[in-house]
Amino acid sequence: MNGKLMKKTSALFIAGLLACSVIAGPAAATTSAPFPPGTWRGKGVWTGAISNGQVSAVVASPGIMSFEVQVAPDGTVTEGQWSLNPTDVNVEGPSIGTATGNISGMGGLGGTGSNITIEGTNYVSMDIPSQGVSGIGVEVPASGSFWATTASCTFVQGDLANVARDEQMAAGFSTSIISPFTATRIAAPGEKGNESWDEAYVALVEDMMSVAGKAKPDAQEVSDLVDAIMKFQAVLVKAASCTDAPENLEKGKQPYTWFVEKFTEMMNKILKDPSGYTGADISEMLFAAVQIGAVGSAAPDQEAAQALGDQFKEVLTQKLNEDIASGNKNDALLIYLAAKQAGYNDLADQAHQFAL
Repeated sequence: MNGKLMKKTSALFIAGLLACSVIAGPAAATTSAPFPPGTWRGKGVWTGAISNGQVSAVVASPGIMSFEVQVAPDGTVTEGQWSLNPTDVNVEGPSIGTATGNISGMGGLGGTGSNITIEGTNYVSMDIPSQGVSGIGVEVPASGSFWATTASCTFVQGDLANVARDEQMAAGFSTSIISPFTATRIAAPGEKGNESWDEAYVALVEDMMSVAGKAKPDAQEVSDLVDAIMKFQAVLVKAASCTDAPENLEKGKQPYTWFVEKFTEMMNKILKDPSGYTGADISEMLFAAVQIGAVGSAAPDQEAAQALGDQFKEVLTQKLNEDIASGNKNDALLIYLAAKQAGYNDLADQAHQFAL
């Protein structure tokens, strides 16, 4: 193989690797939360990495995919478009060193409100300094599908990368690609949804990733993040019901499961090594966990909530014992209040007896 052909082959391989980190092949969806009839405007935020064991690609900055889709009363998609903003990706491999790429794309949407299908084109450009390659451009067909995991009359949410991850893993890739999305209904008979949510949503996803990525996030940061998530949800929920929605649609506010799952992941990491946190810090995080629905009866995943709740109780018991030994009644009082809210009655009684 001559040098020119080798460079082209490497470039095409990287292009394929980059493209499959964004959209993969179509698959059927099983969901109980279809997009209700109406016109929906959405945004997804792509982050993560993909590797085949030799070459790896990492999304260098969040990729923003926008879409608008019209769902008819019978559930079919009558019209829809999507576009992916130019997204920088870094690539590394033993034969190419470090390369930089950029992906963008656009196309149409079809299918149904339960499984929206994607078609179109991804545009990939790249530079491979070690091989003297620059300005390589490749067009790769884009296909895939996505669906909602929770829905209300006003907004839906899910993950655009569900299909991509399954396809990547089936092909032998390791992947951490995610793309949480939210969409609001901007047009329906007699109604108009919130059209000014998208910038706040992208910023909120980036904040969640930033805080969760820290080794020891500050307790106040965690609390402020949960407050922002809850306020964002409250702003979106403008309608308690809609007359043209399917009869089995759960009306009103629904949990933002991606945020809950990411918060649970972050808390599990913190509670495995709570050194550096006080009893007051852990108590504040427990208040936040209950508020967002990661712990307690409102949690969308009761098994995960129970496991996280057990960890909170174990760590708070440890912190209370430390407070008792040091005579710290202020922290013990906060542990009492948090334990009371979470239903840890024995721990609450113990903290109450010492603090008051």
